[in-house]
Amino acid sequence: MNYEQLDLNLLTVFDAVMTELNVTRAADRLHMTQPAVSNALKRLRHLLNDELFVKVPSGVSPTPKAMEIWQPIRDALTQIRRTLEPSQFDPATATIAFTIAMNDLTANLILPKLIAVLEESAPDIDVRIIPNTHINAPILLEQAEIDVAVGVFPHPSARLRSHTLLTSPFICVMRRDHPLAGKKLTLERYVQAKHLLVTLTGESTGLIDPILQERGLQRRIALTVNQFAIAPRIVANSDFIAILPTRIVEMSGLVEQLHLAPLPIEIAPSILKMMWHERNHRHPAQEWLRSRLIEICSNL
Repeated sequence: MNYEQLDLNLLTVFDAVMTELNVTRAADRLHMTQPAVSNALKRLRHLLNDELFVKVPSGVSPTPKAMEIWQPIRDALTQIRRTLEPSQFDPATATIAFTIAMNDLTANLILPKLIAVLEESAPDIDVRIIPNTHINAPILLEQAEIDVAVGVFPHPSARLRSHTLLTSPFICVMRRDHPLAGKKLTLERYVQAKHLLVTLTGESTGLIDPILQERGLQRRIALTVNQFAIAPRIVANSDFIAILPTRIVEMSGLVEQLHLAPLPIEIAPSILKMMWHERNHRHPAQEWLRSRLIEICSNL
């Protein structure tokens, strides 16, 4: 391959098509015509001696070669953009947008204070919040679809960095006049109760279930929801009990309607982390954003 013939724009087109898996959407993303994108792909196919994409009903599907080279190409393009951007970051004049992945609990905790910071010191910076789970966040960071993810991340990869923002112990929550409220919450009583589980990923089990299984026990999870904010209200008006981080209960405004009990089994606290990709570690704007999030959480 003659690398002198390689046009950087071809790699930009390739990255857009890999992201969208649709030539029309990639053209819209690049503000190009569809024939221009198709012609760029034709040139790149010739240079790389690979089809790169095959047509499917929804658009295109990448070949193994395309999958192999995409991440290195995306990283290289990102580094080029970073190199050409100004080395100094002035939030007062910046007109960029940050994309942050977080769940509803994290948004309730952090977002109001972050918006206050932006309105005071960075009025032209925009923020886009998208849903977060510990499964999709690493993928979105690898693909440069988000700048930062905030949540609970058990095993981040070597290319991802993280910083602990908050730690919150778990507590068992039920309505104040629940039949178990006037009794010591033993393991037997806990297992026999009707449970609500908050699961952002759709999983049918929670942190405590593997521990119960080791003891030959199983609880009935009668309701699963994918939002933390709704859980205290459901518990306050039903026979459900739930294991929740204490911060959720404190924020709910329903403490007077709830009975809080220590867990019958010890489990590790909820650790809220901020996660970002190695490629953005030294980027001035990204460093500024991460510093603001750390400051906000240190005062919560």
